[in-house]
Parts: sequence; structure tokens; C-alpha cells
Amino acid sequence: MSALEQLCRTSIIRDEWIAALSLDLTETERFDLVRTALGTVEGADYAGRARDVQSASESAHAEAENGYESARGYLTRTLTELAEARDIATKAGGLDEAIAILKAEVGSTEEGLTRQIAVAREGLTSRRVRLSGIARALAEARELAQQRGELASPVFGTRKTELGVALISAQEECERARAALAKAQAEFAVEQQANDLGASLIALLEHGARVGLHDGHCPLCDALRTQLEYEQGISTARTRLAELGSGIEAARQNLAEKDLALNSATAILEQAQRLLADLVSVESSLRAREEFCASLFDEFGLDHSLSTNPDGLERVALLERSRLVDLERSVLTLEASQSIERVKELESRVTTLRQEAEAAADYLAKAQAAVATARNIDRAVRRTNAEIIDERLAAINPLLNELYQRLRPHAEWRNIEYSIRGDVRRYLSLKVGDNLNPQFVFSSGQRRAAGLAFLLSVHLSRPWCRWQTLVLDDPVQHIDDYRALHLVEVLAALRRSDRQVICTVEDKSLADLLCRRLLSTSELPGRRIDLDLGTGGAGLVTRRTEIPPMPTGVLSRAFGSGAGK
Repeated sequence: MSALEQLCRTSIIRDEWIAALSLDLTETERFDLVRTALGTVEGADYAGRARDVQSASESAHAEAENGYESARGYLTRTLTELAEARDIATKAGGLDEAIAILKAEVGSTEEGLTRQIAVAREGLTSRRVRLSGIARALAEARELAQQRGELASPVFGTRKTELGVALISAQEECERARAALAKAQAEFAVEQQANDLGASLIALLEHGARVGLHDGHCPLCDALRTQLEYEQGISTARTRLAELGSGIEAARQNLAEKDLALNSATAILEQAQRLLADLVSVESSLRAREEFCASLFDEFGLDHSLSTNPDGLERVALLERSRLVDLERSVLTLEASQSIERVKELESRVTTLRQEAEAAADYLAKAQAAVATARNIDRAVRRTNAEIIDERLAAINPLLNELYQRLRPHAEWRNIEYSIRGDVRRYLSLKVGDNLNPQFVFSSGQRRAAGLAFLLSVHLSRPWCRWQTLVLDDPVQHIDDYRALHLVEVLAALRRSDRQVICTVEDKSLADLLCRRLLSTSELPGRRIDLDLGTGGAGLVTRRTEIPPMPTGVLSRAFGSGAGK
């Protein structure tokens, strides 16, 4: 936090921040507020120096550790090279045969044997890749031969023919079932229309039966009929309509049977298609495998006639493997003949690297001891600084208690205490009564009064600041008149110590009282400035008034004149 920010934070007390910057702070934030208000420890910055020493020692330790790890890693790599060189040197022998094999494989070069060995070692990788590719091609050729045998077998051909015949039969059956279903649907449609007509006629017939003859005439056709003829006609019509409606059930049953037959024929057709597709996919996979095998043969320069002769391809692979083994043995033999001098060189280098690693280990041990010492120094300085801060906090405790007692936030709890705890993180807690936290037991007005006591004690305890101005922005909100008068008396005491006090209030009478009481000398009257909002919403000074102090002895003269009367 900057000095200017800390100055404003401890010199300006605003209404809405009184409780927030005092009782409502967390214990760690409250400790930081008081610590920064008290300022740093006088004298040399031992904490900073201790941190610098610890940082430098840790950097030196990290550098020493990196150096030690580097030396050990270099020594390990050299020991590995030495072991490989010794292993190669033990295989020396048969040089003439190795040289002959090498020349047969790579030919002779102008650079001599060293260049031949380098060319041969570079070619070993490509030979290993080719051998691996021949092995893959051999595996593909064997699987291809097996799959060709399966497809060429009579069982496969017979199965394919049977599935073709079954597919054609299923397609024909499906077409017949589809035609039968269409015919049944047409018959059902005809019966459905007849049934709908019959239903209408039945309704009409029942209506005529209920109405009966009308003056000897049929109510439906107006024909002249006797009652017997009319009833016989009704009975005959009912019989015909019953025969007309009986055909729809048979048509519906026939339609359901034909639909079931079509579903069964479709299922048989789909199964035949699926089985035949499986056989076709087997043939397709054979063609794909043949194409892949041909690409392998092209990639590694193999004779395509060997794709149908796996045994011949296996003999080619064995020959290639034998040539690779002979070339590797020849290279190792020739390298072994050149490794004896390298073994001596590496042994001398290992001795030197061991000495360097031991020196790095000693330096690392010293760096570790230095880091431990620096950390002890840092802890000691932190502990000392914490003790000094505790002593300073103890020095402002009487001031906090005095201001608290003058403002009297609570009628019963007349004293307030603080306690500090924690080693790495410091906590400052305020207690009243039987170790009660005022944040939870005080009302809003009581919390503001106690907060004012805390903030005023912080303001008066700054040893690093010479700015003697205190600004209070409406500090009497939610505070009753009794405690407001106590605050006026406290501010009057601060004014007599030659401090400038700027206080904003809403009550004009309280403003006049502050102007009369907050005097340093009788020749310096208090000044009241009335503010209002301007047209743009900004503050506007409407009036400046000099409030003189009360004349000396005004009360005694007032009492004397009253007694004379």
C-alpha cells in the first residue's frame, strides 16, 4: 500500500466506512490496518536484508544443485560410453572376415575403413526396415493363401449358389405376397364402402320403423301400403342389410393374413440378402488384401510371383536376416578394433569427472548449510519484528481504551481489549465483557461509536505522519445525541492539540456546537460552511459563517442576572 493511500485511509473517516474499517474487518485485515498505520520498524531493514540473504543463498543452492546434477549426469553418460566401449572391445577378432563382408556389402571408399563402417552403420537401419517389411509381406501372403483356399473350396461355391437360389425364391415369394396384399386391400376398401352405405340405410330403416305408416303411405317412399306389407318390407330390408355388412369382417381378416404373409416373406428376403452380402464381403476383403499385399511387395522390391509362394518368400526373409546379422557382426568387430584406445580415454575422463562430482557435492552441502542458516536468520528477524509490533500495539491500547470510555458505546461494558495471536499470519481481535466480540453483540449505533474510538486511536498513533488534519464525513449517523456530545468533546480535545478537524454533519445546531467547541485559541473562531447541490449535481457552497466562541463567564453572568431578578 502506498504512503498516500495509507495517509488518506487513516486521516479520512467516512460515515459508511466507520464499521467496515473497524469492527467489521476480519482479524487479519484489522491487524494489517494497525500495522501499516504504525509504520515499519525503525533502523535498518533487517527483514529485507534477511530476505535478500535467504534469496541469494537459495539461488546459490539451486545453482550448486544444478551443477551437481549436471556433473553426475555427465559422469553417468561417460560411464555408459565406457561400458559400451569395453563391450565392443571384448568382441574384437576375425578382422579379415569382417573386412571382406563389409567390402562385399558397401564396397570400398576412398576415405578408408572408418568411412566404410559409417556407411555400413547407416545402412543397418534401412536393412532392418526392409527385413521388417518382408516379415509383414510374408504374414500377409500366408493369410492371403489361406483365404484364397477358403474361397476356392466347393463348400463356398455351393453355399453361394444356394443363397442365390434362395434369394430369387424369396424375391418371388415377396412379390406374390405384395400382390395378394394389394388385392386384399382393394377388397377391403369395397367392403368398407358397402358397410358405410349399409350403416346409413340401417339408420334410415330404423327411423321408418319408428315413424310407421302416414295415412296409409310409406314415410320413406310415399307408396300406398297396408300395415302388414309395410312390416314385411321392413323385415326384408333388415335381412338384406345384415347380409351386406357380414362381408367386411371376412375382408378385414383376409387383409391381416395377407399383411402377415408379406412381413414373413420380407424377413426371409432380408435374411437371404444379408447372408449373400456376407459372402460378397469376404470376396471384397480378398481383393483388398491382394491390393495391400501387392503394395508391400512394391514398397520393399519383392517379386510378385512370391505372393502365391509363401515358402519361397520365407527363404528370402531368412537370407535377408542372415546378411543383416553378418553385417552387424562385422561392424561390431571392426568397431571393437578401434575401441581399445577409446576405452583408455574414457577411463581417464571418468576419473576427472568423479573428482568434479565430489567437488560439486561438497559445494552443494555448503550451499544447503547456508540456506538453513539464512532461513533461521529470516525466522529470527520475523519473530523480532513481530515482538516490536506487539510492543507498539500495547502502547496504543490505553489510547483505544480512553477513547472508548469517553464515547461510551455501551452502558455496561466500559472497557475494550484487544488480543493478538498467530505466528505466520497475525490476527487482531477486539473483546468486550467476558471475551465477547462487539461485532456481534453491539447495535449499529454502538458499533459506529466503538469503530470511531478504534479509528481515532489509529489516527493518533501514526509516528510517521506530520499531517495534523482529521476529516470526518457525517460520523454521527445512527448515533444518539448523548454519544454525539461525547464525540464533540473528544474532537475538542484533539483540536486543543493543534489539529485541524473538518467535520460534516446534517444538523445545523450540531454544526454550530462543533464550531464553538473545536477551538485552539479564542482568536480563531470556528467556520461553518453550508453546502447544497448545484444545477449539475455537484456540491455548491451557499454560505460561509464565522461562529465565535461563547464569551468567557457567560454562564456565571447569566446565572447572576437571573438571581438579581
